Amino acid sequence: MTISIEDKILNQDRFENENELQGYLERCPYLLVEENEPVVKSVQREVRLPSAGILDLLLIDESGVPIAVEVKLSRNGQSRREVVAQAFDYVSDLSNITVDELDDIVDGSLEKVLQDFNTELNLWKSCGVNLRAGIIKVVIAVDEANDDLRRIVQYINEHSDLDVRLVSIKKYDNGKILVPNIVVSGNGIFNNRKQNKSILPENKAFEGVINLYNQIIKNNELKTRGRAKTYRQVRFDEWPSAVHYEFLDYKSTNEISVELHLESDKVKYLAPLLQSFTKEEINSKKIEWDEKWSKKRGRIRVRFPSDSKPNIIAESMKSLIEKTSIKINEKLTRV
Repeated sequence: MTISIEDKILNQDRFENENELQGYLERCPYLLVEENEPVVKSVQREVRLPSAGILDLLLIDESGVPIAVEVKLSRNGQSRREVVAQAFDYVSDLSNITVDELDDIVDGSLEKVLQDFNTELNLWKSCGVNLRAGIIKVVIAVDEANDDLRRIVQYINEHSDLDVRLVSIKKYDNGKILVPNIVVSGNGIFNNRKQNKSILPENKAFEGVINLYNQIIKNNELKTRGRAKTYRQVRFDEWPSAVHYEFLDYKSTNEISVELHLESDKVKYLAPLLQSFTKEEINSKKIEWDEKWSKKRGRIRVRFPSDSKPNIIAESMKSLIEKTSIKINEKLTRV
């Protein structure tokens, strides 16, 4: 293949190896997105995940959505099925770790990149919610996209909620010119426009729980706050905002959770009190303590299958508040 620039004919060059293509994409992640999409930044190459091995490249976009990039050259002979399976192995692994754990894996570069976006949004929290909910983009970057790989990626996008993009990158003039071609753009959930609000289409099960909770709770102060599609906060006005209850929709595991979060070092002293509540149950489910949440500040939660009756989940939040709020308030007022 050749291209012409001002009457100069340029021949297409071969990438020496996958490492070379990875390097270009790390430096120029914008090659993988379109102009009207959220800005993306590189976090780290060769990310060693807990179970899935080494991810070629991790990116993050300005709405806090992680992007797993798998780089393959056509001549390396790996089957199209292996390429797709490996990419999804990465996503499965990412969805089972917290944002704090991911930041540790990449030696703190995730937090630095999120800060570089210079936005009023809490991207750290958005990224954490996206990981837990399995909201992760996949990009398969190749030098040549054959028909079979294109067919498989297109099928995945048309028959699932996953967002998988297939991009071919052509190299010219010894790498001075790189020409991307988005062969399959993804399922469109995340790609329509730059976003600063919700990142998922409406989840009817989750919205049903939220609506029912707001009907049964009598204290207007404790109605849910915000309009995010995957989480809703509940808190007392006099409490620090870093201490709050939250409904959280775990898309990857089909669960909805009622939780109590600590999200600042100033309230970390409440952690032992929260841990004491794990001796209790709500609707026959044990209250869990998650020490890794929010840079190891911690949270408690009770998880339910998404197809549970909405009133059970809604009443569980009400019960969690009743079991914990008095003791927490006493502790806060002593400080």
